[in-house]
Amino acid sequence: MSKEKQHVVAFMDMGTNSVRLMIVRISPNHTYTILSRQKETIRLGAGEFGCNMLQEDSMERAVLVCRHFVAMAKSFQAAEIVAVATSATRDARNQREFLARLKSEAYLDVQVISGREEARLIYLGVSSGAHITEPTLFIDIGGGSTEIAVGDARGHNGLFSLKLGAIRLTTMFLNGHEGPVTLRQ
Repeated sequence: MSKEKQHVVAFMDMGTNSVRLMIVRISPNHTYTILSRQKETIRLGAGEFGCNMLQEDSMERAVLVCRHFVAMAKSFQAAEIVAVATSATRDARNQREFLARLKSEAYLDVQVISGREEARLIYLGVSSGAHITEPTLFIDIGGGSTEIAVGDARGHNGLFSLKLGAIRLTTMFLNGHEGPVTLRQ
């Protein structure tokens, strides 16, 4: 197989707690090779859920990490960067400002996806790598939301997104407290 027919694509997932990058080489027969996987904790949703506003320091961390990940994707000669943002960005009143900063400062176009789409993508990712013979429940607990999918090898039967995530609940019920939770708390 000639390298001219293969192409490299970078995928970025900007969640409430971290940004993930996966760079893959895709062959003409649709097989792929993972070239790099990275994860950086940015805590984008820190301090957001009380006021539905992304905080300046959180946005700055996100921009810096995304700028680094874009440079890494370019170093692998990625022909395309597919970037999505989930709960923290989805719920932020200053979402447009944040997306504009990512575009102007990190040179990255980010698509904000719905909770249902997030659940669908989780289902596709997990079911593609697992041998599923009967209806299965998939649960992904994130920083801002929890996605639930029900499905089998033929497809999904239900996709749900709940505003129940680790950072969101910590902010709402523990005033942002970090570390072990005491019995009183």
